[in-house]
Amino acid sequence: MAIDFEFTADQEAFRAAVREFLQREVAPVVAEMDEREEFPAASVRRMQQEGYFGVPIPEEYGGLGLGKVGYCILLEELGKVDASHGTIVGAHTSLGTTPLLYFGTEDQKRRYLVPAAKGERLLAFSLTEPGSGSDSGAVHTLAERSGDRWILTGTKLYVSNGREADTVVVLAASDPTRGPSGGVTAFLLDKGLRGFSVGRCERKMGLHGTSTAELLLDHVEVGPEQVLGPVGLGFVVAMTALDVGRVSLGAASLGGMEAAAAGALAFAQQRVQFGAPIAQHQAIQFKLADMAMRIQALRYLVYHAADHQDRLGTDPARWGREARHDKTREAATVKCLASEWASDVIDQALQIHGGLGYIRGTPIERAYRDARISEIFEGTNEIQRLVVARDLLERGF
Repeated sequence: MAIDFEFTADQEAFRAAVREFLQREVAPVVAEMDEREEFPAASVRRMQQEGYFGVPIPEEYGGLGLGKVGYCILLEELGKVDASHGTIVGAHTSLGTTPLLYFGTEDQKRRYLVPAAKGERLLAFSLTEPGSGSDSGAVHTLAERSGDRWILTGTKLYVSNGREADTVVVLAASDPTRGPSGGVTAFLLDKGLRGFSVGRCERKMGLHGTSTAELLLDHVEVGPEQVLGPVGLGFVVAMTALDVGRVSLGAASLGGMEAAAAGALAFAQQRVQFGAPIAQHQAIQFKLADMAMRIQALRYLVYHAADHQDRLGTDPARWGREARHDKTREAATVKCLASEWASDVIDQALQIHGGLGYIRGTPIERAYRDARISEIFEGTNEIQRLVVARDLLERGF
C-alpha cells in the first residue's frame, strides 16, 4: 500500500493553535506536576474547555470533527510538551470515546459520548487484571446475568484515569467457557455505583501526572443499557479501540522524539569540548542523523495509518476484511516501532547531554522515564510482533 499523505491548511492551522495553547497552559505546570506526582486537574480542565478531549469525534456528537489525523496532530504536539497529559487524553479519547463512537447505541452516544467529547465527562478503559496482562482474553472479572440485569465482580489493574474518571469501559467475562471468542462483554460503569470503588494508585517510574488505579467491583449491578456493543463481543470492542490507541501512541512518541532531538541538537551546538562545539564531532553528528531519519520515517507511518482509519469511517460493519487486517497490522507496526525508536532517540539525546541529562528534573531526564512505558502498555511490543507475524503468515507481505 502506497504511503502518500499531505496536511491540509486547516490541519496546519489546528497544529499551530494547539502548539500555542500547550506552551501557554501546559508547559509551565509540567515540572511541578512531575515532582509532586499530582494529576494536573487545572490544565486538564482548560484542555477540556478547548475541546481537545473530543478532537476526532464528529461535531454531531459534541466533538471537533477533525478525525484521527487531527487527533494525532494533538497527540504529537502533546508529546513534545508532556507525556502525562498525552496519556490522560489518550486513555479518555482512544480507549474511552472510540468504543462509544464505533459500538454505542444512539442513547449511549447521547448520554456518554457527547459530554465526553465536550469535556464534561472523563472516561477510562479497563481490561488488565491481576491474572491477565498480555493475555488480554483471559478475563476473570465476571459478569453474571440476573434477569435482564448484570452483576459484575472482580478486580482491574493499571487503569489510566481510573481515579478521576466519571465512567469506565470495563471488560468482563460474560461466558467464561468461551474466552475471548464470544465470552467477553464490554460495560459502561459510572463512578458512584454501589460496589464500585477505587483501590490503590500505583507509584510509577514516569507519567507522574497520571493516575494508574486499581478498580474493585463487588457485585456491581447494571442494566442492559450499560452493555456496550453486542453481548459476547467485548474483545472485538477492545481490540478495535486499541487500534486507534496504538496509532495515537505513535503520534505521541513522535512528538517526544522531536522534542528530545531538538533539545539535543541545541545542546550539541552550544556545548564546547576539545575546543569546539560537540556538534562538530562525527560521533555526535551520527547520533543526530539517526534521530532525524527515524523521526521522518515515523511521521509517514503515523499519519498514513491515521488517514487510513479516517477513510475507513466509524462503522466497523462497513469495513472489508482486507481493510480491517491492514488497519490492525499498521497500528501494531506504528506502536512497536514508535515506542522503541522513541526510547532509543531519547536515550541518545540524554547521552549527548552527558551528566546534565542524568540530573533529576531536567526535561530529558523526565522524557527518559516517561517513554519507557510505551513499549508495555496498549499491548506489549512482543504482542505487536505476534499480531504482525500472524497476519504475515495468513496474508503474506
